[in-house]
Amino acid sequence: MNDCFISRDFVNDDSTATITDYGAHVLEWAPAGQSGVLWHPKAVYFSKGTAIRGGIPVIFPWFNSGFADGHVAAKKPKHGFGRISFWHYDEAASTDSFARYTLDSTDADPEWLATLSGSAERPAAFHAVYEVRCGSEFQASLTITNDGDEPFAYESALHTYLSIGDIEHVRVAGLEGAKFLDTTLDGDPECTQPDEPITFNGSMVDRIYFAGGESGHDTVRVIDERLGRTIVVTKSGSKNTVVWNPGEAAGNAIGDMAAGEWRGFVCVEAANCRANATTLAPGESATLSQTLRVE
Repeated sequence: MNDCFISRDFVNDDSTATITDYGAHVLEWAPAGQSGVLWHPKAVYFSKGTAIRGGIPVIFPWFNSGFADGHVAAKKPKHGFGRISFWHYDEAASTDSFARYTLDSTDADPEWLATLSGSAERPAAFHAVYEVRCGSEFQASLTITNDGDEPFAYESALHTYLSIGDIEHVRVAGLEGAKFLDTTLDGDPECTQPDEPITFNGSMVDRIYFAGGESGHDTVRVIDERLGRTIVVTKSGSKNTVVWNPGEAAGNAIGDMAAGEWRGFVCVEAANCRANATTLAPGESATLSQTLRVE
């Protein structure tokens, strides 16, 4: 695999986008006539072994430090190895509005595969296909297939940073009444979203909502007063929606962001994490997808 930091531009009548082979990381997408929908810092750093900030990091095969036996684990690297791997770009399949990337277990460190399967003697075997469609709407789909002889469980998320005018002038609607884990509080207690949109006041918001599938709440609307637009986020194959903004104190302490940049984004992530991890039998596949559009 080519370990160069290659960025690819996709330009068509309906939109523009930029994707890097490192992490199969979508950095930018802007529909025609609109400012960018995805946020990244003014200074974007590329360093092998370090995740890129902003855009859409691909979270796989564990979320944050992972989850095992009903408890938060201590798996490394944080958010899995998908976002710090060089993916294979399928040039033959790709066009000016479609990109296809692949990654499989031969690309992964054996220690990572042992962490995924829970066994150094029987490491997990998989292949991943990541497909991005960029037009008047944007869609990203991550499909994982178990190529091994044993089942394995994995967590995944499309860690989407949405560009906004100011976090304190944004409402996230569509999760009213949903249960969520508040990871800013000790013990990550389960709470219920009131019958009103999520709002932000400069404190950290980090919530794992039980949303999607039978529980509903598959569509979220990010209503942006400052930019005068609404970003509509829909998803499939997802049982969780993660909503995150670091707030002032933690945001200004993040090393790859300038002071105040935390105001310019909110993360709304299609996910399957913690108790909602996906388990694949040998030969089985599962797809997680997310669609964005602007109103």
